[in-house]
Amino acid sequence: MTPTRASAPPEPIAHFAVPENLIEIKDIRKSFGPLEVLKGITLHVAKGEVVCVIGPSGSGKSTLLRCLNYLERITEGEIVINGELFDQRQRGHDVHKVTPEEISKHCATLGMVFQRFNLFPHMTVLENIIEGPIQVKRMDKAAATGLAESLLVKVGLSDKRDEYPSRLSGGQQQRVAIARALAMQPAIMLFDEPTSALDPELVGEVLSVMKTLAAEGMTMLVVTHEMDFARDVATRVVFMDEGKIAEQGVPHEIFTAPKNDRTRAFLRKVLNT
Repeated sequence: MTPTRASAPPEPIAHFAVPENLIEIKDIRKSFGPLEVLKGITLHVAKGEVVCVIGPSGSGKSTLLRCLNYLERITEGEIVINGELFDQRQRGHDVHKVTPEEISKHCATLGMVFQRFNLFPHMTVLENIIEGPIQVKRMDKAAATGLAESLLVKVGLSDKRDEYPSRLSGGQQQRVAIARALAMQPAIMLFDEPTSALDPELVGEVLSVMKTLAAEGMTMLVVTHEMDFARDVATRVVFMDEGKIAEQGVPHEIFTAPKNDRTRAFLRKVLNT
């Protein structure tokens, strides 16, 4: 009797890690009266991603960020933050009712840096940074001060802790604003054109801090007109036009071989090519 040949062991099944989405935006719309600014946006941001949103003025980029931070209410759609339903509406009516406590909890996971620095003028740099941790997170002053001092080192402003905002340059004020947002220890950082109010020579110092955050693995959603930053730092670039996502992909694809006519026209204009 011919001995049976032992069958080969089965090939191991490959397992691929599924990215953990910290932000899930599902078909959201936003109207201001008769004007629809967001027209069905669906987007996700995975943990550790740097997603840069580019596009012409008036395309809805800043409104998108403001909806994520509950500064504006969506008209329709669904937003999930860190795996939990944050906002859900249909034709302007709530489907999911969130409590003020839930809103505060979700917003605490989002650090927001605006075009304008929005620092408290009557507070020193240090006081601006520790205000949120003390008032919102109930951190004791000594711990908040230690955290603030470490963040000032990170943004290169340890020598400015006792200065008032009026004595700082625009770039320095924006770096303080970044430190203030980081002091809340957010899971996600939102940046809304953080260099648009700066003189050209001050832009680099802010982008340098943002590049450091990206290298450290911070999840970031960045609305920007800084194309070099988007090309060099983003893991994904999203092009918005007229309230919609016209195209998205890795930076190399978007900047060298965009598929959408509007993307090509926009990049040709801003890159002068």
